[in-house]
Amino acid sequence: MTDNSTSTFNLLRRLQEQNESDAPADIAQKAETTFTLQPQAQPELGQGQGFVNVTVYPQDPFVSDPEIRQMTASYINPGLVNSRFQVQDHLAAPAQPDAQGNYMFWPGKPEFDQVNSFYYATFTLRMYERYAQRALPWSFHQERLTIDPHAGVGGNAYYSELDHMLGFNGFQDDNAVIQSSQSADIVSHETGHAILDGMRDLYNESFGLGSNAFHESFGDMTAVLVALHDDSLIKRLLDWTGGDLRIDNFISVIAEQVTKRLQAHGEKVQGRTVYLRNALNKFTDVPFDQLPTTPTDPELELSREKHNYSRLFTGAFYDIIAGIYEQMRQVPADRIAIHGTRDIVGNLLISAVELGPVCELTFADMAQAFLAADNLLHDGKYTDLLVDVFDRRKILSSAAAREFIAKLKSLPDLQAPAAVDSSEVAITFLHEQVVSKLNLPTDTAFSPLAA
Repeated sequence: MTDNSTSTFNLLRRLQEQNESDAPADIAQKAETTFTLQPQAQPELGQGQGFVNVTVYPQDPFVSDPEIRQMTASYINPGLVNSRFQVQDHLAAPAQPDAQGNYMFWPGKPEFDQVNSFYYATFTLRMYERYAQRALPWSFHQERLTIDPHAGVGGNAYYSELDHMLGFNGFQDDNAVIQSSQSADIVSHETGHAILDGMRDLYNESFGLGSNAFHESFGDMTAVLVALHDDSLIKRLLDWTGGDLRIDNFISVIAEQVTKRLQAHGEKVQGRTVYLRNALNKFTDVPFDQLPTTPTDPELELSREKHNYSRLFTGAFYDIIAGIYEQMRQVPADRIAIHGTRDIVGNLLISAVELGPVCELTFADMAQAFLAADNLLHDGKYTDLLVDVFDRRKILSSAAAREFIAKLKSLPDLQAPAAVDSSEVAITFLHEQVVSKLNLPTDTAFSPLAA
């Protein structure tokens, strides 16, 4: 054994001993089992090329009638399965294609709900993998996340890490059955939970308001990004607003149909509406001890409830979309500006998650992560906009943001290896690059918490 390999072995052994003696068992187990760094998405099961037609609701049944969309043929196989998702429906057998290979069903048939949820779950994951430029893992050791479009009765939906499942409920409303699986907003929101859990699985272990509220905000931000990938919705949005994204519109509102039907029956859930959260809002942060547990008017007041409080960061996110769009639309056509804005902000979001805290966080932490992402991806091109948005929202003051940016600029240049595919490579990088260039104490045993 060479001197270098002996040194690396000893460092790894000390790291293991440190984990075994000091790290909480659950955190240690998660840190050891969820790390992944893959250069590209895994191949699909199907061998077919081209596209198949599917019938889905763009965004939400409240917004429009079903429309035909195309799906990459290899992303959808008979029985609604691909390399990352599978449909297991309590109500009916999974949908099969017609003779031409298409999945053309209509609302009222369980197959429509299956296809709608499968399509948007797959689209959401592929969207984020494109932004991350790598395959994104689940938080559990199985290749596929199960989708149950008819999991139970109620006006809600859920992601279950324990059951490896996205579950969508439905309820009877007068003469109609309302299915949450028919809403692209709800499907992409819940899929967003699963994606974020795969990237930062300790957020779900947190009792803090920041981590839990960011999880909900991430779901809502995901729904907005997915909607901005649909050209028919973009055209409708521009016709509706005249290109002014600060006018009330359907893109900024999440899951209209389910919530409107429940509100019609006077239903609320613990001081908040069930799903309806408007990203176009004016909320500003207040100290935690001033947040009410049960607000008098949950529509207009922030509280300690995670869904309610999440609207603050989602509102800041929408402000960023509107601000970047207003800069971009001065040159290209409005539709092209929407495309560009959407991808800039999507990349900022996924990079901020990867640059941000791995466990406990505040919204100020995530604001700093957005600034770091902009510095990394765009050399600070959108710094002034980000600083202004987070300052106005009282999430991160302008002074604190500028101080953080100055620290970013002073950081040394760390050259990461082309691939971190072994413990030896990781520990060598830690001690030859990170510890030395950041002037960290050399006699401290560093323990990984998550990746």
